[in-house]
Amino acid sequence: MKTLSRIITAGLALIATSCIQPTEWHDPKDEVAPGALRNIEIEELSGGARITYRLPDDDDLLGAKASFSYSEGGATVERFASAGNDTIELEGFGDTLTHAVTLYAIDKSGNVSAGETRTFKPLTPPIALMRETLEVSGEFGGIGFKWDNPNAKDMGVSLYVPDSISGEMLLHDTQYSNSVEGYAVFRTFDAVVQSFRLEMFDRWNNYAVPLTDTITPLKEVELVGRIPGEVVGTYINIWKLFDDDNLHWQWRGDMHNGTSSTYVGRKFELVFDGNIPSGSVEGTYWHTAEGVTYTDYFPGETGAVPFPLYFTVDMGRPAKYSRFNIHSRTRSPTYSAPLPIDFEIWATNSPKLVTEVGDGSREANLRYWTNWEDAGGTDAWKEDGWVKLTECKLTLSSGESKYVAGMAISAEDIEKYGLKGFDFGITEDVAEGYRYLRWIIHDTNTGAKGVTITEIQFWGIYTDE
Repeated sequence: MKTLSRIITAGLALIATSCIQPTEWHDPKDEVAPGALRNIEIEELSGGARITYRLPDDDDLLGAKASFSYSEGGATVERFASAGNDTIELEGFGDTLTHAVTLYAIDKSGNVSAGETRTFKPLTPPIALMRETLEVSGEFGGIGFKWDNPNAKDMGVSLYVPDSISGEMLLHDTQYSNSVEGYAVFRTFDAVVQSFRLEMFDRWNNYAVPLTDTITPLKEVELVGRIPGEVVGTYINIWKLFDDDNLHWQWRGDMHNGTSSTYVGRKFELVFDGNIPSGSVEGTYWHTAEGVTYTDYFPGETGAVPFPLYFTVDMGRPAKYSRFNIHSRTRSPTYSAPLPIDFEIWATNSPKLVTEVGDGSREANLRYWTNWEDAGGTDAWKEDGWVKLTECKLTLSSGESKYVAGMAISAEDIEKYGLKGFDFGITEDVAEGYRYLRWIIHDTNTGAKGVTITEIQFWGIYTDE
């Protein structure tokens, strides 16, 4: 019975202990306002101000707030800073007028100190400074603009052009940027004098003085990969993989032309057959190197095909290139088909044949045409009359490039993947026209050592006419 009594007693003690009210950890509340901010100093900035201050010595201080408006009689706006800071920065002012700001200390009970009011005059707004650097140029099939944005502020540019009937200025398109070196091209214009108005604005809808002018865009045509043959429904290919006979693609480290048994029929010529995806309807596509092994480049040896990937195209005619578009294979899930996401394009008019490289051997060519470590590669071809046309990165609107299963894809990117394709510009200012293009692919969205491309379209102007 003594043992049972002890158990019951211990159990009652445990119950009693468990019924003790938990400690209240919330900060105590009061109605005592904190002291005011002191030693307030204001540094006037472009489009705003930086305010520094000394906080009061209250033990329950939460932080500080600044109360102001962007215009006289406008809505009151507040900015906050925690007790660990002594600075509040204001931005978004679109003028250089005098503005008032009232500063308060706030405690953890929500009590607010007496206000301290100061005035300041913002310096020239960032969007106005960008406008001062704005330059306009006639581009291939369009109008180009560039500007300096040294602080990488979010901004946008809208182009207006006259309606063909009423002459009223109508919105043509809007583009957004926070690039330090701002650049935008608005296309689909003929090579005739074009009137326009460009408006630049920031995230607070502050507008710079509009640019109204006229300019003549450069002529631009689509550089086609094939032309109709004499028999209706037949075509003559203009583009082809350079020196692809006798498996010389292997000697240059290039991706293959659908020659493996797995991917036979999915050849390079499908990227310019005009069969573009339409929503869920998949077009024909070129399937490159997923069927290729390390042994194709290094006979009798095993290993993983390395990055970068290469392929070399004979475009049939020399041209100055302005832009291009890549249509992906529309495999489900969205964005899961391998695409180049980090790549370069180089150009020349006089590429060497494999027999002209060193002693003409496979080994000499792999050293010359690649930078693969296993081949002792040097990419020496770059120094033999080749010119870099562009460096490109494919980035989704989310900022991501790599495919991850289950990733969220925006409606904009779904449309590019299934209908519009991904647009890229020729970034280098190259005066001469070139016939041969060599692609260097440093990475793909899936990590695959190959790509599946439905269509590649180039625009520019032929230089042999």
